[in-house]
Amino acid sequence: MKVTLGAVVVYLALFLLTIYNIRRNYRLVKLRTNAQIREPEKLSEPEQGQLQRFAQTKRKWSILGQVMFFISLFLFFKGTIVELAFFMDLYTISMIMVNNSEIEIIKLLGQPAGSH
Repeated sequence: MKVTLGAVVVYLALFLLTIYNIRRNYRLVKLRTNAQIREPEKLSEPEQGQLQRFAQTKRKWSILGQVMFFISLFLFFKGTIVELAFFMDLYTISMIMVNNSEIEIIKLLGQPAGSH
C-alpha cells in the first residue's frame, strides 16, 4: 500500500480541520452558556437584516454539509479511503462555516441595541 503526497495532505488537512472544528464548537458552547440572548423581535431593522443574512448563510452551509456527508457515506462503501477523507475534509469545512455563522448570530443577539 503506497501512500502518495496527495493522500498525506488530505489526511493532514482532515486532522487539522477536525481540531479547528472542535475548538470552534467549544467556543460556541462557551458563548451560548455565557450570552444573554435578546429576543429577535427586539432587534433593530439593520440587526434583523444582518440576522437574516447570517441565518441564510448558515442554512446554505448546512445543506452543503449534508450533501458532503452523504457523499462521504456513499464513499465509505464504494470509494477509497483517500476519497472518503477528501469529502470528510469538505464536510468539516462546511461545519466550521456553520459554527462561524452560529457564533455571529449569538454575538448579534447578545449585543445591546445600538452597539456595533
